[in-house]
Amino acid sequence: MIGMKKKAIVFDFDGPLVGSGQDKAIHILFSAFVACHDTGFRKFLHPDHPELDISKMLKGLVNYPGAPRFQQLSAIVSSIVRDIPEAVADPHELCIDESLVNEYQKLQQRYNEFYSGLNEAAAKRFWKPLKGVKTLIKKLSKDYDLYVASGIIQDILEKDFQHHKFDRKLFCGIMGSNQEGNIDKSMILKQIKNRSYQDVLFIGDSRKDLEYARKAGVKFFRVKSAQDYKVLVEKMKQQDLPDVQDMCEFTEQQLQRIRSKTLALMNQYLSGKILSYQEITTFINSKNN
Repeated sequence: MIGMKKKAIVFDFDGPLVGSGQDKAIHILFSAFVACHDTGFRKFLHPDHPELDISKMLKGLVNYPGAPRFQQLSAIVSSIVRDIPEAVADPHELCIDESLVNEYQKLQQRYNEFYSGLNEAAAKRFWKPLKGVKTLIKKLSKDYDLYVASGIIQDILEKDFQHHKFDRKLFCGIMGSNQEGNIDKSMILKQIKNRSYQDVLFIGDSRKDLEYARKAGVKFFRVKSAQDYKVLVEKMKQQDLPDVQDMCEFTEQQLQRIRSKTLALMNQYLSGKILSYQEITTFINSKNN
């Protein structure tokens, strides 16, 4: 895209561009469980009563939807270890033995491996760009500079963007997190805003995305489905770039599905039944609990 326009629209990737439903929430929870189970953090789990663990883990998840992966992981681990659903910057904050502090990197590596494997398997078979979004992007690019701001690690984001065949020429930047996962979307949004745009709109799908927009001082609009884009287009006819204060929480029905699917996978893992990434994502997208 040549030249700089007066206003910019920034898309989160998962959700607003590529629909993943509640899959990622289940991926996050199950990967965190596997990472704990396969490391010294297993001592904090309750293999005879996994429902206790999923209840704690959900508290960490709902506090950090759309956050960088290792921030999400630390909030879930904190929930498991000390029943406090808050992310930590340093494992020492978990008040654990030094041996476990030293093993935290191993926990992150196992989580990263498993979570990436699930996402890759789901992206190949189940996740698709929202209906009509590519046509809308082409139209919007005529009047606005377009960006992607995601918590996904940069190289994975680049691969996903290419896999789903989005037209890179229509975007001024495809911007993700670093390998450490400590660059969040508010930082990226601030970088974009500092390019002296008159107005910036961030299109996200979670409460955390709204928080990132507020922190960066940009507008926000929630998109979870293709229908939401129709609403956005109508609002833009009336007020150009709208600003919607929608907290975007999970519904009770969605939380129940996330809990049920994750708990079933946890029970299978505890029984010694190890499924492939493809089998796991197929189960998640089946109608069976």
